[in-house]
Amino acid sequence: MNNSYKTRFQNFSILLSNPELAKCARKNGNNVFSRKRKLPLKDMLLCCLSKKGLATTFELRNYFKVKGELSMQLSVQGYLQQRKRLNPEIFPYLNREYLMNFYHSDEPVLWKGYLLIAIDGSKAEVPNSKENRETFGNSGNQYSKTGQVRALVSGVYDVLNHFYLDIEIEHISVSEHELAKRNLKHLKEMGIRKPLLAVFDRGYPSLEFIDFLETEGIHYLIRLSSNDYVAEGKQMQSTDETVILKHSSVRLQKIRQKHPERYEQMKKKGETLVRISKATLPSGNELALMTDLLDTITAEELTDLYSQRWEIQKKYHTLKNKMKFESVTGKASVYVYQDFWAQIFVYNMVQDIRNSADKKVAESGRENGKKYLMHMNENMAIGLFKEAMLKIILESEEKKRVKKLEELQEEMERHVLPIRELSGKERRKNISNKNKNNQKNSF
Repeated sequence: MNNSYKTRFQNFSILLSNPELAKCARKNGNNVFSRKRKLPLKDMLLCCLSKKGLATTFELRNYFKVKGELSMQLSVQGYLQQRKRLNPEIFPYLNREYLMNFYHSDEPVLWKGYLLIAIDGSKAEVPNSKENRETFGNSGNQYSKTGQVRALVSGVYDVLNHFYLDIEIEHISVSEHELAKRNLKHLKEMGIRKPLLAVFDRGYPSLEFIDFLETEGIHYLIRLSSNDYVAEGKQMQSTDETVILKHSSVRLQKIRQKHPERYEQMKKKGETLVRISKATLPSGNELALMTDLLDTITAEELTDLYSQRWEIQKKYHTLKNKMKFESVTGKASVYVYQDFWAQIFVYNMVQDIRNSADKKVAESGRENGKKYLMHMNENMAIGLFKEAMLKIILESEEKKRVKKLEELQEEMERHVLPIRELSGKERRKNISNKNKNNQKNSF
């Protein structure tokens, strides 16, 4: 069983104490974090990572209690002022540094040689303040002109290895296509050499976006809406064939307006070849998929591949409802970026241990003849990690830190659930109480 997550925790602990980290934590060219303060950079970062959605006073109290410095006197105002000087980009940086050890090894699970990723957007609630309304926009309706404040997030999720590789946070009016491009460009900063296969839902199959993916060398599988490329669909002689998408003047005109830099090369190219595969879902609805994968991948495999995209939707649910992703420290926009990116990193650390625990639990289940494959209870894993994280990272001795990690994994393994394959059905809204008896928070 691979326990390389212990190495990643060790490297992260060393990185937190690296004086060079202050350069990444500064913004606007200032020299903050260059002198000794009550709350050094390492402590501030750990406060952000360990937050549980409590009042800031309690977050600080709990942090110093774990550290053994409960007598530390630090005002909430002083802490928040320091946070405003902290560059939010420090957390994506820490996340990339943490994951590089994994993706530069032979550990990643691949799908037919591809690193399988899902990209999708979601709206996330942020504190209702004037600054956030200007930064992220309102999500109004016919009943309210102002509405609630929502940020648009776009995530890249590794479907088979269960890590968030990147998440972008923007104004709610920004195109999901543009955020997806930023997602993919940030992936290149990680230096992943394995070929990428990105799965998208409806809303992404624009001709310009497909050209971007092909230019970047990224393989794709995109679901089509009923009104996408209707003329080409009617000309198909079978349910699975190669289709020519003409770069007509009407299509190019839209691209010329929004993406003039890509217009000329697409005009010169003239057409794009894609494969369209159609199937019927258990609900009776048609599933039309567009891809650049060759026909050595069967239509049935494409359908199964698309169904795995649902993992990113489940993980958005995990972030919002199990990790209190939307519980932001304060009303300034900088706190939104800091807390969102920090919790993505925390999720990956939890999942790193959980991946190792899941392997052990699955092996044990097979040996004991369990009817269903077993895996970790995600909610319990998150709660246990939140409880133990600071004690593990603040441990100065390497052997003791490893011991605490092993104890945490062992405790996680006591809380398992069966993985049941459910038959595909039409999605329907589940009307239930706000406070559910079977879905309570673990912290």
